Amino acid sequence: MRGFAVLVLLGLTSGCWESDNAAFQRAWEKDRQERIAGMRAATAQQSRGVDVVGENLRRLVAGKTHESVFTRTPSGERQRYVERSYFDPAGRFIYTNSLWARDPQGRANAHWRVDGARLCIVNPDMTTEEQCYTVAVRPDGRVQYFIDAPGEETHGLLTKIPTTVHEGQLPPP
Repeated sequence: MRGFAVLVLLGLTSGCWESDNAAFQRAWEKDRQERIAGMRAATAQQSRGVDVVGENLRRLVAGKTHESVFTRTPSGERQRYVERSYFDPAGRFIYTNSLWARDPQGRANAHWRVDGARLCIVNPDMTTEEQCYTVAVRPDGRVQYFIDAPGEETHGLLTKIPTTVHEGQLPPP
């Protein structure tokens, strides 16, 4: 009888773990779908600039810092939040922000490359996988990043428009 009680208890607790995991997965997927819907809306509201490719794309990023300034943090708090992406001409990528990515040397293994019409970045602060973008420039000079991931539901969606592009590397915000 005692063995049966242990099996029932194990069955109940493992079910709870699965339930917690399933609840987490549902919440994560709901949040992801909301973010994708927001990106779709932003993409629909923006006129796409002129795509920049090859050597012109390399000139647009190499030796420059693309800075984005927000009035809210990623967690939704009302405060100034700044992200900076520096594209070292040798291919090193340095990401900093005003909250937690503060090292002016960036992370090991972070790099960027131009692949024809795509700008591809490995940013270990966000993911270990390479992420690629098509980049366009609007008539007002603002740069637009569109996700380039054929077969993914985010393919072609606008993901960011840096506030300013600076020559050289800026210190962490």
